[in-house]
Amino acid sequence: MKTLFKTLLILGFVLVGGAVLLGWGVFHLLGDVPGVHLTVDGEEVILSGMGLADAFGAGVGLILAFVVVCLIVPLVLLLGLGLPLLILGAVALVALAALAGVGAVVGSPLLLIGLVVWLIVRDKPRKAPRVQTAAGPSAPAMGASPAEPSLHA
Repeated sequence: MKTLFKTLLILGFVLVGGAVLLGWGVFHLLGDVPGVHLTVDGEEVILSGMGLADAFGAGVGLILAFVVVCLIVPLVLLLGLGLPLLILGAVALVALAALAGVGAVVGSPLLLIGLVVWLIVRDKPRKAPRVQTAAGPSAPAMGASPAEPSLHA
């Protein structure tokens, strides 16, 4: 799963970079082609004649648009759709827990009888009998204790 996520993340970055390069190319292509006019609010925008203040304003506008698209829109969707769905899920979970609690209280006599029947009917595992030897446990060989390694080859 990690490899798939990394692959999709890298592919997404490549696609975003390609879109930026294509947008930059179209922007400069439209500025150089004669007969193409960009009009905003009835005023013609000349791309090649942008001064420092106009370029700064355009940059600030692009940064604000980027922030709105990447930060504000996801937060609005999260709080506008995600939070109500989370609250609805929590209410459903509380209702289900209450229903299970009432069911346990109502069905407790049957559960108790079922437990007793199961304990009586179930197969008990047989334990193997212990075999005792007269010699007892064997003593370790001389010099072979785990604390003192032997130097014999």
